Amino acid sequence: MRNLIETLCQLLETGEDLVVATILSSSGSAPRTAGTKMIIRANCDIFGTIGGGLIEARAQQTAPEVYASRHSQSYVFDMTGAQAASMDMICGGEVEVLLEHIQASPDNLTLFQAWYKALHSGTECLLVTPLKRTDGQQLLQRCLLQADTTSDGPGALPPEIAEALWLQSKNILYPLIVNLPEGSFYIEPCFVPATLYLFGAGHVCRPTAELATMVGFNTVVLDDRAEFANRERFPQAREILVVSSYDDCMQDLAIDRYSYLVIVSRGHRHDQDLLRQALRTDAGYIGMIGSRGKRDKIYNNLLAEGIGQQAIDRVFSPIGIPIKAETPEEIAVSIVGELIQSRAHNQAQHD
Repeated sequence: MRNLIETLCQLLETGEDLVVATILSSSGSAPRTAGTKMIIRANCDIFGTIGGGLIEARAQQTAPEVYASRHSQSYVFDMTGAQAASMDMICGGEVEVLLEHIQASPDNLTLFQAWYKALHSGTECLLVTPLKRTDGQQLLQRCLLQADTTSDGPGALPPEIAEALWLQSKNILYPLIVNLPEGSFYIEPCFVPATLYLFGAGHVCRPTAELATMVGFNTVVLDDRAEFANRERFPQAREILVVSSYDDCMQDLAIDRYSYLVIVSRGHRHDQDLLRQALRTDAGYIGMIGSRGKRDKIYNNLLAEGIGQQAIDRVFSPIGIPIKAETPEEIAVSIVGELIQSRAHNQAQHD
């Protein structure tokens, strides 16, 4: 998403109007999820994808109408119909796509630059796109809604709408449509409350950080070796921390129930020290790499220190979904699969 928004800003900066296709909602086995975006330029070049096939072709065919009218429009594509079947689209499901005309105005450029900055930094805010009004008033403009319910951009939200949108959008992981008495609004979170702390920047951490970032985790990499924990090795990570040692390295981290801790350090002693610290936190997930033999030895040592069995039962170890992974990349897939599963479970519990 960040790459696409960066491209959008670059094109707006050149003075080029754009049409952006966004999946508003999807059901069944639709190929892409809500919030997926694609830029369609006036010359029909595209950046990004909303799933390919007939859905994407329909968006490209409709884009010239949006350029001409300068008005946004949406359509629903049913992938169970005869037209979808004729193109071998066997996914099934239904997708609603919004096509927006975005003028290359200073206000729009400033707004999307602010959104890109928020996506990059993990700032907690929401991109709000008004879809329709039910009270007969003029449609509001897109804005960036901040945590204090102030709004930045071309359109400032009335306080009552801002407060209602923030309340209904609290801790969402994915975009959604919020229906209020005043109208409908499409809400896209700029901050996903799922921060992954990776302790140990070695050969397993590298693909794990990349995959976790791709699926929406705010990834933080920690190590006591600057030659391992650096931007060159982890270009996608939100933050890289080089600590003087692993001793008490978690005490200054903002770890809460939306935090996911993965221990992949280089040694048995480090793992035990890190796990001891992790069990003192309220993290929503704690995982530790290693064999069952190593795990059991660490558990026994911690039990002997007085740490309770109930606390140790929180730990996922050996870490990852059991898929017989062997290479660092396969192990990363296993770990991130378990993280996705845990995130979905945690979100369901707190909805």
